[in-house]
Amino acid sequence: MSEWIAKNDVGKGSLDEGGLKDKTGTSPPIDIRIRTSSVASVDSDDQPPVVKTPPSTYYAGSMAPASLPKASTTKQLMLKRAALTASASRLVIVLVGLPGRGKSFIARKLELFLNWMGARCKVFNVGRYRRHLEGSANADFFSSSNKDAASAREKVASLALADMFTWLEEPMTRLGEVEDWAGVQDSVAVFDATNSTRKRREKIKAACNARKRHPVGLVFVESVCDDEGLLEDNFRLKVRNSPDFEGMTEEEAMRDLKDRVKNYEMVYETLDDDDSSYIKVYNLSSKIMANNIFGRTSKTIIPCLMAWNIGTRPIWLCRAGETEECSVKGRSRDAHLSERGAELRDKLGVFVRERSMRWKKEVDGQGDYMPSMGMVDENDTKPSSSDKKLGKKFSNFHGVRLGSGVAVVEGSDAAPCKIISSTMPRAYETANYESSCWVEQSSHLNPLDKGDFTGMEMGGIKKEHPEWYKKLEKDPFRTRFPGGESYEDLVKRLESVIIDFEQQIVPVLVVSHVSVLQCLVAYFRGSPIDKCTEIAFPMDTVVEMKPVKGGMWQESRFSLISPRSRMSTLDDASVASAMSGNSLNMDDLEEALGQTEHPIWEDPAHTVEGRRALGGFAEV
Repeated sequence: MSEWIAKNDVGKGSLDEGGLKDKTGTSPPIDIRIRTSSVASVDSDDQPPVVKTPPSTYYAGSMAPASLPKASTTKQLMLKRAALTASASRLVIVLVGLPGRGKSFIARKLELFLNWMGARCKVFNVGRYRRHLEGSANADFFSSSNKDAASAREKVASLALADMFTWLEEPMTRLGEVEDWAGVQDSVAVFDATNSTRKRREKIKAACNARKRHPVGLVFVESVCDDEGLLEDNFRLKVRNSPDFEGMTEEEAMRDLKDRVKNYEMVYETLDDDDSSYIKVYNLSSKIMANNIFGRTSKTIIPCLMAWNIGTRPIWLCRAGETEECSVKGRSRDAHLSERGAELRDKLGVFVRERSMRWKKEVDGQGDYMPSMGMVDENDTKPSSSDKKLGKKFSNFHGVRLGSGVAVVEGSDAAPCKIISSTMPRAYETANYESSCWVEQSSHLNPLDKGDFTGMEMGGIKKEHPEWYKKLEKDPFRTRFPGGESYEDLVKRLESVIIDFEQQIVPVLVVSHVSVLQCLVAYFRGSPIDKCTEIAFPMDTVVEMKPVKGGMWQESRFSLISPRSRMSTLDDASVASAMSGNSLNMDDLEEALGQTEHPIWEDPAHTVEGRRALGGFAEV
């Protein structure tokens, strides 16, 4: 007989067609356990036992322990998944695609992102090897009927492949036996070439599989593009920058490139080997298809491939404004803006409006397409039925929330801007320069968690915990605050934030704190992430990051409040030489300010007290 056991303090219940109910007739949130005895309830001796399943368990999911699969097909699938999820410290990403499909753009973005995440990543571009050994080449060099050229192309591909494996082996060569490199930094090599035939890809696959002692993971990434407008833009970008077309007019170069593409199309074979791990990207992220992607790094790059785009939107980074209050222990996380902080907030609003409108005019002048976004009225939380479009003309909305949390900047011909801040009051108040603006708050942007040392200044920590402080000085990036985070932990926390920034197609304003902004600036600069603690980020300043052709970012800085009031110990000549109009020349400014005593682990200058402690400087 089957017995139902309900683990609940409500009391005895009854079982009916609606599931287990208590005496009130309602279904309480109970923990159901099923125990089946060896005696079954049967109508006659020759009938088999009847196993009864409670309806509530059927719809909620079985509570029986998972068992090993018995079907041979399922076993094979599980074995394949186990092989593909092996924790390999080395991965090869092989790009596939016809010329002008954005492969090198993807390669550079992969290198930028994976290096920032703490991996060791390098791009091996076969075209660079070919130009070094063979010089520039016209379309005839890429014809399948040109046997000598085909042999030369295979030669340079083999050289690049050999260099790639040598690079992958370097950490193991330095560290020796396998036991020594068990925790070695992940290495990811990006093999950037057309790799247009199955024969070429099988050769690469065989070379990876031959690395038995130090296994190498392998993922193919194919870029497919059939959008004529996008192809035309990609082609023109390529002919204007590639050494292959030097000395040609743009139209001559375009004809030569299109002839080269036709030569490749004659032999091109798309990825269709379902036994391999591969990702297909269509029209630079409009669609993604993944096959056998289970590995740690492999699944990490899929959201990136979906996010990366070639839009021109700027990203503005700003520290939270100055506050008045301090807690008894040190600095209050719940402090509000001071008079100076309010001044920054107001000037930040003026800056964002002006720069957003400038960006919109540039977009309009280029004829770029602005997508449809559902607008929401100030007093409504649901998208309007009209779904007004952000096209060539923006409606006269300001500070209202749009779909995906985009606010429209005030003006008769308004422009959109996505505004994000940490959950700290000082950051939210700095970002909320208009009472009707919608500011998205994200705890991912909160400052580095100092755990047991929260509220303490670094000087106090050094005095009270000298041994721990020595560890911090030795390795500021990886040393974790007791009960809190390290900068390495913070980077992992910010992974989704970077992906969110990358996928935006409108300007983005980010108001956060020095530790977070150091990590973000390191990403946009492409600088070593373990050196991010050395990046200076001044108060009352906006850092603008604008995408440039090829996948990188261009940095500009704007001082919103005159640095003179923050540089009382500097002479006028030093200040003047550090300034260029409204744009702050940070190299000159940092030289004038001098180096700080320690790497930047905290955010003391956001308070009046902290500013006084720094001798009037906002730079920390």
